[in-house]
Amino acid sequence: MRHGVKTKKLGMRAEHRRSTLNNLATSILRQGLNAEQMERKVITTVPKAKTVRGLVDRLITYAKQGDLTARRQAAKFIHDSEVLQGLFSDLGPRYAKRAGGYTRVLKVGENRKGDNSEMALITLVEDEITPRRAARKPKAAAATAKKPASKKKVDITKAEAKVDAPEAAE
Repeated sequence: MRHGVKTKKLGMRAEHRRSTLNNLATSILRQGLNAEQMERKVITTVPKAKTVRGLVDRLITYAKQGDLTARRQAAKFIHDSEVLQGLFSDLGPRYAKRAGGYTRVLKVGENRKGDNSEMALITLVEDEITPRRAARKPKAAAATAKKPASKKKVDITKAEAKVDAPEAAE
């Protein structure tokens, strides 16, 4: 039984999987830092994209903390000093107000030619956070608010209106 085992094996040994995911996370963060030069996206298989999503989110959370311990924790995964520096100087402050969900995985319609594997595009979320709409009035307050009374009073009942309608058509 696989109780508590969350790791997707991805058809690799542990060392290969770890290095692949670290390199993929570094590429995603590099694309997010060099937004002007590159297209800000990485194309990979769907299982790899879904697996690396948690790693990238964790790294950006470390960058939001910004202390020395968090920098050392992130350095375990990112071996490129330029990307590590950019993570803490640019990406951490950029996502300071965001509570999570820093990456987006979009499935690409085409499968890979060689093995027909489903492909996905993974990118950092760039849109600003917009506050949710204003809170609604409590129902008690809405019930106490009175509607303005109409000045016209109609004397015709529904039954009389149905009877009068055919006569008006003639």
